[in-house]
Amino acid sequence: MCPILRTVLSNILLLVRNINGYYVRHFLWVLSLGILVVVIAVLKWIGSNDSDAIETTLRCRDCAETSVTLVIDGDTLETGQGRVRLFGVRAPESGERCAAEATARLNDLAGDSVRLQNGPRLFDRFGRILAYVYTEDGFSIDEVLVREGLAEAWTSDGQYRSLLVASESDARRDNTGCLSDDSNATG
Repeated sequence: MCPILRTVLSNILLLVRNINGYYVRHFLWVLSLGILVVVIAVLKWIGSNDSDAIETTLRCRDCAETSVTLVIDGDTLETGQGRVRLFGVRAPESGERCAAEATARLNDLAGDSVRLQNGPRLFDRFGRILAYVYTEDGFSIDEVLVREGLAEAWTSDGQYRSLLVASESDARRDNTGCLSDDSNATG
């Protein structure tokens, strides 16, 4: 048992021994309420961590890891290696429908570090690094953004083009995110 928890419990037991009748019932009621609050807080914390638990077909646990210093938009981030453009997706740009949602989700998925895997081209015309981007645990951020309807699959080239195009097709069919029939990721 944790030393702090042991100390708290022994102090509580000491207090209970020194109080009587009405105060014991009142104390136990307050203690029960406190325990309930702690349990709810722990469950919320666990639940918030579960929202980050993702599964993807694409994985790369042994890809090079790099720090994330800034998320620029839904498909671009600043890293310890330079500015990185997600190779497999095209997310809405600033001012376009769902741009804020795509950017927030990329920020959530990227956290403090990501893993990078080269695509067939290393740089785009703006000098940004082109890479498939994975979470610290090795799950594909490109795939998640497309599957959640927050980005379109990049169809020009790439070793995962067919998988990402299929994920986009599924997202459109299921009216997911910005790829639903009544919205458009690009306008």
